[in-house]
Amino acid sequence: MARRERERYTERNRPMRKETGTRPPGGGGAQAQESPWNNPIVWVAVAGLALAVVLALGFLVGRGKPTETAGAGTGTPAAEGTPAATVDQGIALSTTEVVTEATATSIPADVLSLPGEGTPYAAPEDQNLDAAGKSYFLTIETEKGPILVELWPEIAPRTVNSMVFLTREGFYDGLTFHRVEDWVVQGGDPAGDGSGGPGYLLPAEFNAENPVPHSYGTLAMARTMDPNSAGSQFYFVKDPGAAQHLNGQYTVFGHVVSGMDVVNQLAVGDKMTKVTIEEKDKAESQVSPDDVRAGKLPETPGQEATQ
Repeated sequence: MARRERERYTERNRPMRKETGTRPPGGGGAQAQESPWNNPIVWVAVAGLALAVVLALGFLVGRGKPTETAGAGTGTPAAEGTPAATVDQGIALSTTEVVTEATATSIPADVLSLPGEGTPYAAPEDQNLDAAGKSYFLTIETEKGPILVELWPEIAPRTVNSMVFLTREGFYDGLTFHRVEDWVVQGGDPAGDGSGGPGYLLPAEFNAENPVPHSYGTLAMARTMDPNSAGSQFYFVKDPGAAQHLNGQYTVFGHVVSGMDVVNQLAVGDKMTKVTIEEKDKAESQVSPDDVRAGKLPETPGQEATQ
């Protein structure tokens, strides 16, 4: 009898096998230690730690890459003279916040248009403009009539040089006005949707200390959030009250002399059938930056001049 009791005692207290990881049959008595990998809480903790490591590595890698401005273009445009990357523009006319030192304003995203890749020019050629002795007039022929514009190399020499260069190259012939609203008309994009350009970027010529205000008939350059990102896209102002927040932030480089009645009739998709440049003596200038600053405009709403 004593022998039988001793055998039972020995059987109940026999250590479990390490390779099985289970209790010996018979239950009861002191419980043996289980492997920690059999505990579901341990697996959850390990999985959470692995996920945290992956996320941390992704964050560190991401910080080293350049960012893009949503709906407007690249946050770090290509250097001047090099093609910029193709970007997804705000074709649906969403707004992009543009922050300046003085204020923050909302500007429609596809007024801010970045030149895209696949376009032909690395940089505009020097057109040897004579801002002191000559006047330069741009004529845009459309099916609804001509638009005559005086350009101002005296305040925006690089922008006007680019416009004259592209015009003489025939770049604008056949392009469309891709954006028409009650306050602005925009064109000059070879892609036709607000995403294209000449292949190079222009520096800002804002004259911020004494800007020419956006007025009825103003001609200015579109750009992205980066100041030095204009290309070939330009816009005409129809409602100066709606464009005052652009003063000193966009390159104004000319003004309509005649043809605002045509600008007001333009619709999305209307073509520039032919664009030409004419050089005249300085004495034949019809509207200057100082004229516009003083409010002396060639045309006013409803009283457009005829040429």
